[in-house]
Amino acid sequence: MSSVAQYLRANSGVLPHTAFDHAGFSRADVEAAVRRGSILRVRNGWFAVPGAHPDLIRAVRVGGVATAASVARMHRLWLLDDGMLHVRVRSSTGRLSAPHDRRLPVDRVKHRVCLHYRSRGGFDRARDPLTAALAEMFTCTDASSALVTIDSALERQELDLGHLDRVREWMPKTRRHLIDRVDPESQSGLETMIRLLLRSKRIPHRVQVEIDGVGRVDVLVGDRLVIELDGKAFHTGEAFEEDRRRDFELVTRGYVVLRLSYRQVMHEWDRARAGILALVARGEHRWLGAGPHPAIPA
Repeated sequence: MSSVAQYLRANSGVLPHTAFDHAGFSRADVEAAVRRGSILRVRNGWFAVPGAHPDLIRAVRVGGVATAASVARMHRLWLLDDGMLHVRVRSSTGRLSAPHDRRLPVDRVKHRVCLHYRSRGGFDRARDPLTAALAEMFTCTDASSALVTIDSALERQELDLGHLDRVREWMPKTRRHLIDRVDPESQSGLETMIRLLLRSKRIPHRVQVEIDGVGRVDVLVGDRLVIELDGKAFHTGEAFEEDRRRDFELVTRGYVVLRLSYRQVMHEWDRARAGILALVARGEHRWLGAGPHPAIPA
């Protein structure tokens, strides 16, 4: 049999006493591991291995399980991060503790904790499964932010389409229709942000459009407004040159190219949003003549 610490490390790193009981460890085994320092007591009846994810420890210390954006963050998904610790707790829970000290009461503002009060179970673990955590995001953030994260989970194969029914089942009934806006073809959270904006304004657009001589463009708005999204990494070398070649080819054919960085979409969204809508309001997304010019011969 593996040691208490090995078992704990192989099972999320944070577990209650009952999990050790089911695995065949005695209470004496667990207490001995605590005395040796190979595991830590997080709160009464809960233990963690040194090096366990800090948000799991903090959520358990509060008195619940990690959920919503806190779980999405662990999966490294695209996230409009609010910097909060999201903890699902029992609806009947009375006293909750600070995430850093069980002796202190939690202060939602000071300790930056978002509490999700729920009556369903699942409090015998330190975190919600990803499907439940994504559903919880619809209770504390806007729909666009939650959909960005779900599209990211699909793109990174953390979820498949069959999991969406589970997400819908866990969502508040009044918001379940929002799951229909998920796009499994989305290539990034940035693309989802743009797509949801255009959809909300009923502006015609297509994503991942193939243009002869150029390749796939991220978003084509109307007939000729191309939005390219650079993501977190700054392109250098051959990638930088290829981006410029594509932009040159598009512009010489009469397309309007708007290239947006990760920062512009994720941290300067109001300005990026206003710019896109201004271009559309001026009709820059429509051909004024017969259509695109022919490609320049190589």
